[in-house]
Amino acid sequence: MKRFLANPDTITKDSMDGLRRVYPELVETIPESYNQRTILRHPIDPNRVNIIVSSGGWGGPFTLSFCTTPGMADAAVNGNICAAPSAYDIYETAKKINSPHGYLLLYNNFMGDCLNNDLALDLMEKDGLKGKLVSFCDDCLSVDESVPREERTGLTGIVYAAKIASGYVKTGATLEETADLLSYVKSRTASIMVSANFKDETISLGEGISGEPPRYTYEGQFNLKDAAKLAYDKLYQDISPKDNERVYVLINRAIYTFYEDQFILAKYLDEYSHGRIHQMSAGYFFRMCDSYAFSVTMMAVDERCWPFMEERCFSDSFIL
Repeated sequence: MKRFLANPDTITKDSMDGLRRVYPELVETIPESYNQRTILRHPIDPNRVNIIVSSGGWGGPFTLSFCTTPGMADAAVNGNICAAPSAYDIYETAKKINSPHGYLLLYNNFMGDCLNNDLALDLMEKDGLKGKLVSFCDDCLSVDESVPREERTGLTGIVYAAKIASGYVKTGATLEETADLLSYVKSRTASIMVSANFKDETISLGEGISGEPPRYTYEGQFNLKDAAKLAYDKLYQDISPKDNERVYVLINRAIYTFYEDQFILAKYLDEYSHGRIHQMSAGYFFRMCDSYAFSVTMMAVDERCWPFMEERCFSDSFIL
């Protein structure tokens, strides 16, 4: 079934142009760019390291949240439907910002995003622009649990990454320092998909956002309280928070998931943690996943990151 009225060939370009018109005081576009699928925070600040996030295919509320929300990314580069952003759009975004301090290129660990960010960095360096790559691989059940963490794909942990990176660069941190801190954040973040099958009355963990089957399915636990326990235990086991780290949890609901359920799930996650969760966030992030599902992200980080998590970010997609 067709899900939108827009032209699928120009949907991203047209929506970025619409964002610019709706929020001219907050964002701008690059009309002369290769695909015109980039949104930048307005005004541009070239006097520090800038954070360029690949928003994946189509962007949607992800893009809006990154660039209209204070304390998030400086630019969001989008692909078209189910397609990674173009290397040329990423490169042209860096040229537009024109910062001598460099760029952190932040993206989820999918093949297209990896290839295009690698190529974008090559193009940037030929023009004398500095950059560092950080690919987020937080989806802890996207591969077999015996496979190295670096081979996982990304999910929603990149939202935390953008917030911490944004705060850190504003302290005057160098590109190298920012990349080092974000590599630590990456290693301390895990996400999981929790989905409900109403026909079979089962809860599953690890369903893929592109229709990949879940890793685990549980019968006799078809309720939010048990779903919270299953998700929390799997994430906590994966991260193994240390005594000097604070635990942060972010819940996002898929398109058909009830608004109320995300907060009920948050309630049970918090109760089950027995006070171990320092801060919780919730919102609407997934639009392309047709399941009744949630993503749950857990991040455990030390005092270097705490200051950048204290001030809330308010967006159309989440309150972080």
